[in-house]
Amino acid sequence: MNPTEALAQYLASQSGITQVCVAYSAGMDSHVLLHAAAELLSERNDIALRAIHINHGLHVDSEHWVRHAEFVCDGLNIPLVVRRVVVDEQFEGPEAGARLARYEAFSNVLEPGEQLMLAQHADDQAETFLLQALRGSGPDGLSSIPRKRTFGTGFMVRPLLLCAQQDLADYAQTNALSWIDDPSNADTRYDRNFIRSEVLPLLRTRWPGATKTLSRSAMRSAAACQTLHDVALEDLDVVRVRGSNELSIVALKTLPRERVYGAIRLWVRQAGLRMPRLQDLRQVVSDLLDAREDSVGVVNVREYEFRRHRDKLFLVLESVANEPFSLEWEAPFDDLLIGATGQLLSKEDCLQQGFQLPDQGSITVRSRVGGELIKLGEPAFHKAVKKVLQEAAVPPWQRDSVPLLYVNGRLAAIWNVVVAVDFKADAELA
Repeated sequence: MNPTEALAQYLASQSGITQVCVAYSAGMDSHVLLHAAAELLSERNDIALRAIHINHGLHVDSEHWVRHAEFVCDGLNIPLVVRRVVVDEQFEGPEAGARLARYEAFSNVLEPGEQLMLAQHADDQAETFLLQALRGSGPDGLSSIPRKRTFGTGFMVRPLLLCAQQDLADYAQTNALSWIDDPSNADTRYDRNFIRSEVLPLLRTRWPGATKTLSRSAMRSAAACQTLHDVALEDLDVVRVRGSNELSIVALKTLPRERVYGAIRLWVRQAGLRMPRLQDLRQVVSDLLDAREDSVGVVNVREYEFRRHRDKLFLVLESVANEPFSLEWEAPFDDLLIGATGQLLSKEDCLQQGFQLPDQGSITVRSRVGGELIKLGEPAFHKAVKKVLQEAAVPPWQRDSVPLLYVNGRLAAIWNVVVAVDFKADAELA
């Protein structure tokens, strides 16, 4: 399929597109997509077209590439956004670092509902499938490059996935396009380049249709992945503790092992975190789910942790020291944000917890320092806050960040845990 047909087919399958932004690297593939988009949309007033060029600053000629991108876009009368980024090459290597910086820049530029078009094609899909297979990926990874997905406030789309690279090369030659070849694409030290230049050509000598076959396998994996995703959605709804983001270990243990993995993966994805590896999931099962009931184990997965406390599985961002806080919450008690923890205190939440707010003055809201007592029960007695938090099953790593509310120097409530007997809504303030 030629690029014009593929792009026209994609646009016809979508409704409500008003803005398109082409990711233009100044290479051949993205130039073909940009040129085809300009041709198709030149006489349409309902879709605005623009381009974005990311300068990673990794090559001595990167500024020359910027000027080339500006020249091409001027010739096509397409507005161009140029973003210069700083690549963290220590982040899993320069390829991954460049991709992370590039995607962050894309996200910052994209308008609500706008479609960011990338020029990946069937050969890229085949390369990605082989890379994921060699990494031992499951259906999620083998799905390879999705045609369309939500990205930032808009969408990331690849309308040319049904085109072979030769289709793009033919288009470029027919339309006398000019482009810049990034010399790093020939460096076979990078896995993708090695597959592109060494592995796929060899496969095609034996199986001429290898590119299409591998792309078809990727699409079938994507279909299987969608089915597994639907099952994981149902399982996650069952195992999630009502009213919280934790998972019930008892409920998880009723599921078959692969469905446990699927529910946990979806839980992590919904939190916006990177997927755990299979060995991470196996460790969660062995060290946390199958451990003793009083286990308080931790499984560290790069920037986050899985933790067990009693019968719950927690997803915790990388441990940081709890920052102490002390704030004054003034009447009429508008919502109070605790910057150190991100918690929001509101008048409505106080009423739901049965805490009687004073008519005037202020409430001191501070973190625990140790040794606090709170007045509870009938007849009234004083109980250590530490003991109350333990009995309320508040995880140890959260206890120092639970807000304590003081009225006139007296501990009136432990936020979302208990209210002192003299400060309950049906009691008169002493």
